[in-house]
Amino acid sequence: MKNSQRTMVNMIEEICAEQDILCERFSYDWIFRLTKNGKTAHIFGYQFENNSATAQLICTDKCASSEILRSKGIPAVEHFFFIAPDDLHYIGLDGNWSRMLDLLTKYGRLVCKPNEGTGGIDVFQVSSAVELELAVNSVFAHSRSLALSPFYPIDQEYRVILLNEQVKLVFSKTIQSLIGNGRSSFKQLLLEQNPSLIETIPTGEFSEEMLNKIPKSGEKVPLNWKHNLGQGAQPEIITDHALVTQLGTLALSAAQAVNVRFASVDIIRTGGDFKVLELNSGIMMESFARMNTQNYSQAKSIYQEALAVLFA
Repeated sequence: MKNSQRTMVNMIEEICAEQDILCERFSYDWIFRLTKNGKTAHIFGYQFENNSATAQLICTDKCASSEILRSKGIPAVEHFFFIAPDDLHYIGLDGNWSRMLDLLTKYGRLVCKPNEGTGGIDVFQVSSAVELELAVNSVFAHSRSLALSPFYPIDQEYRVILLNEQVKLVFSKTIQSLIGNGRSSFKQLLLEQNPSLIETIPTGEFSEEMLNKIPKSGEKVPLNWKHNLGQGAQPEIITDHALVTQLGTLALSAAQAVNVRFASVDIIRTGGDFKVLELNSGIMMESFARMNTQNYSQAKSIYQEALAVLFA
């Protein structure tokens, strides 16, 4: 998708026109310079000037943010840092492999991903030394550092968007599923129920064993194990007051721990417990906003309020 086709570009243009803000665009619409009443603010990608540079860097670094949260007693998914072999001299270690194997032995199943990645790209689930080595090589081919974390079976994943220590939006991210009929294989179900998804099979997301398996009648078969909206998960706004309060309280404690003002906090429910998965200082609401006009308006209002703070 071209930068100019981002939903946020339309939102920022609309807000600027409505609020009499001068909007100048640079770097193929990746950078905005906004000016009003002698004040100037910038947006870089999805990063706003509401946050300090330090807070942005901590949120971008999965291992750093995880370590800080856990040091404050905040329940968070453990992320263990590994740097590319060429850069090991920066941290004074002799190698990565023995520590990686120790984690695999300890937890049995790991998630391997870029330490500063987004969107579920180059994220792998591994349960053997061979799978781990393949995943590590794939990540280090594109990234200077990676994170290993224990695999947690996720009952549900949520996103909480915060601005100035206030909860602005809470929604779940639900993976799409196919429903078994007791006769058709998983691959046949894909062709029958959602033919467009057959294009994902060559990516390796589905094993041959999985494709040939015949789910039971009524059995739900998730199409992915990643809860990324950009990979097909569906957002649903949470209206249950008690759940919003519980998630908001955890998200606020995480944001306060790293001094981030404008953030989205991803929280998982696993085994009945809530854990912070990631902190994001880049507020991306593309997939959420494209769902319907109500979501678009809600996302736009959040961006509008963030800009109002900068020009106050």
